[in-house]
Amino acid sequence: MMRVMNHTYLTYIAVSGAALLGLVLLLNPLYLHPDGSGEYKVTYHVETIETEAGAEAALQQSEQVLQCPGERPCALETQILEAGSVEYDGFIDDSEEFRNDSRITDDPRWYPVVTMAGEPYVPESEYKGNKTVLTLSEISNIEAVERTAVDAAERSEEVQEAVETGSVTVYGEHSSDFEQNKIIAYDGEYYWQTRYQSQGYWLTGNGLIGVRVALFLSGSGLLAYAGWCFRAAAD
Repeated sequence: MMRVMNHTYLTYIAVSGAALLGLVLLLNPLYLHPDGSGEYKVTYHVETIETEAGAEAALQQSEQVLQCPGERPCALETQILEAGSVEYDGFIDDSEEFRNDSRITDDPRWYPVVTMAGEPYVPESEYKGNKTVLTLSEISNIEAVERTAVDAAERSEEVQEAVETGSVTVYGEHSSDFEQNKIIAYDGEYYWQTRYQSQGYWLTGNGLIGVRVALFLSGSGLLAYAGWCFRAAAD
């Protein structure tokens, strides 16, 4: 008699476990989140630029700064630095509007700041006597930060939230301002992105669909089996 009761009890435990497992399979994250294991998110962390060293680090990672040598051969910039200036016949437009005109080039023709061997310079031009004279004027890292910074008021709400709170999390996309490591000007201070954390999908596409279907069928099967066992025991 005792053996029969123990067997019945163990069977009840096993069937209950199967039912619980089936429920877990039905309610797993892959089923609840149609885009995968959760929504893609990126958290950007920013800090105030307060020292020359901090300014130098921010300039090194900013895409607003032309790093020489590095991003391109910089033959013209090297020639200007060695000779002091370079002259061209005619007029060369280096205005802000011209630099950012996508009809002319996908990338700005001129950068607000150029670094040569780690030292920042301002590219300048002067038109005189039907010639354009190009020069590079050395500046401090802090001055370079001021020249390259973009106003937070003209950027997205995410940028403003980051400089106000120290970080911001965006979902399902990236922030172009932070991806380009732009230096942000806000309320008389300058900020730069020091680090970021991302959490992506670990399973997407057809693979996700197949796994979701398999888990759903497995969970449904276990629940159906558990229900049948309980009904059989009741009879």
